[in-house]
Amino acid sequence: MPPEQNNLSDSRGNHLGIFFFRVMLKIIGPTCTCCFVWCIAFFYALFDRTARQAAAPYLNRRFPNSSRLHAWWHFYRLIVSQGQVMILAHWLRSGHQVPIREEHPERLRDLLLTKDRGLILLISHVGCWQAALTYLDTYQRPVNLLIQANTNANVARMFSGQNFKLVDNRSPFGGLLECVAAINRGEIVCIMGDRQAGESESAIRMPLLGGSIMIPLSPWLLAARCGCAIVPVFTLMRGMARSIDFYFAEPIHIDYDLPVKPKSSCFEPSVKKYALELEKIASSFPYQIFHYDTSSAQQSIQET
Repeated sequence: MPPEQNNLSDSRGNHLGIFFFRVMLKIIGPTCTCCFVWCIAFFYALFDRTARQAAAPYLNRRFPNSSRLHAWWHFYRLIVSQGQVMILAHWLRSGHQVPIREEHPERLRDLLLTKDRGLILLISHVGCWQAALTYLDTYQRPVNLLIQANTNANVARMFSGQNFKLVDNRSPFGGLLECVAAINRGEIVCIMGDRQAGESESAIRMPLLGGSIMIPLSPWLLAARCGCAIVPVFTLMRGMARSIDFYFAEPIHIDYDLPVKPKSSCFEPSVKKYALELEKIASSFPYQIFHYDTSSAQQSIQET
């Protein structure tokens, strides 16, 4: 079982603050509420040192050679964007809709309509990724979301739904046994593909933005075990929560059927395809990549 890894969202967003934004959403709608985020995020950008340190590894790779002022501005923009996609996620989970533009939807739709075969939807900490759950709701197929259960009840509430089941990756064997059973039943498994659940989780290093990133092997091992497809999907917010772009990458099939556990090198070509898609998104939408390294933030704070 991987060691517990703290989420920044566990200690951010109290009941009063969440209630305030919900009232604003009902009165003035998501666009105007997103405008107000610029004010709230300013104080986070000034005083939330932990979040700033956690975001630094990604921002330093994406914006190399930035001055101290520019680095702060990039972090501020990132915090604003994250606050806005959280508002959009609450808006969608409340039953509202926004215009959706799909890019290559046939790559996923054909697999979704084959209800006797399970599949893996590879999501990432990109844009309003929670919107992928709302999108899947229209297909009325059971969805198993393999993530670390969030201790912040206000955030965890976004992952509830009639067809959704939360599989905590802190359970025995990281929840993979439950996922294998779900795929064998023809269900969908959603897995975060861009961050390890803990240092003990198997991962493979991939180049990204001139640096590197550790990509967990759990989805790829699961696909090899079940013989199912992996479809990377990215959900990007447009404007002030005015619309969402769904980008579906080519389905990735793992060609491996030996009775022994495959080596990490067997997955390199497949994982590289996903890493390249992730890099494209980071290049075009730099403030919609929410890849926070909490371990680096804690280490940086302790060293100072």
